[in-house]
Amino acid sequence: MRRERKRKKGRTWFVLALCVLLIPMETRWVLTGVMAADAVPIEEAMESFRAFELPVEEENTNYRKLALQQIYSIQSKKYQRVPCFFTWQLNPDILSGWEDAYATVLSDLSCFPVGYDGINGETVSYENSWNMVRNYGGNRRHEGVDLMTSNNEPGYFPAVSVCDGIVEKMGWLELGGYRLGIRSTHGAYLYYAHLDSYRQGLAVGDVVKAGDLLGYLGNTGYGEEGTKGKFDVHLHFGIYVDIGGKEISINPYYILKWLEQ
Repeated sequence: MRRERKRKKGRTWFVLALCVLLIPMETRWVLTGVMAADAVPIEEAMESFRAFELPVEEENTNYRKLALQQIYSIQSKKYQRVPCFFTWQLNPDILSGWEDAYATVLSDLSCFPVGYDGINGETVSYENSWNMVRNYGGNRRHEGVDLMTSNNEPGYFPAVSVCDGIVEKMGWLELGGYRLGIRSTHGAYLYYAHLDSYRQGLAVGDVVKAGDLLGYLGNTGYGEEGTKGKFDVHLHFGIYVDIGGKEISINPYYILKWLEQ
C-alpha cells in the first residue's frame, strides 16, 4: 500500500514537473508563431530596412542572421537572441527576401571610402545625417552621409572604392557636383559626390577593385558645372539598392562605422 502511494505521488510530481516545463514552451511557441505570422516581406517594411541599424562590432557576414534579427526586432522591439521557435515558424520566402537584400548591400564591402592620412594626421569625421532635411533644389531628404575633412582642403583626401565593381556613372550633377557611381558585383550602387577631381584615366565601364583610387574629395556642386566652394570640403557617400523593382537609398552610417573597424 505504501509503495503504491509513493508511486502515485511520484507520478503526480512527474506530471507537475512536466507541466512546468511544457506550458512555458507551448506558450512561447504560440506567441512566436503569432509574431512569425505577422512578419511581412521587405517591400512592406522598407523604412525599417532603409534605417540599416547594423551591429558595427560584428562581422556582419551572416546575412540570414541579420535578416532574422531585423524581422524579429520589428515585431518584438528586441534586437538580439532571436528564439529558434520564431525561425522555425517564419515563412521561408519572407526570410529569403530580407536575406538577399542584406547580401546585396554587404557582400562586396571591404574598404572605408576615404583614404587614411598617415603623414600629416588629418582626419575625416561624420555624423548620422541620413534622411535629414535639405533645402537646396527644393525640400528633400539627405540620402547619404557626409564625411567632413579636418583641413577643409580640396584635392587632399583620396576617395577609394569600397568594393569590387564597375564604374557606372561619372560627370557633373547640380546637387552632387563631380560625382561617381560604382555598381558592386552583387548589385548595390555606391554613390560618391562633391569630388574635386577624378583619377586620371578613369572612365565609365572601368572595372575597379576595393581600395582603388577613384578621385579626390572636394566641394563641387550646387550650381552650374565647375561650381566650387558653396560648402566645406567633404564626401557625400550614398548606398542604393533595388528592392522589388524600386531603387531606394539606405543609411550608410552604421556601415561606415563597421568598415572603420
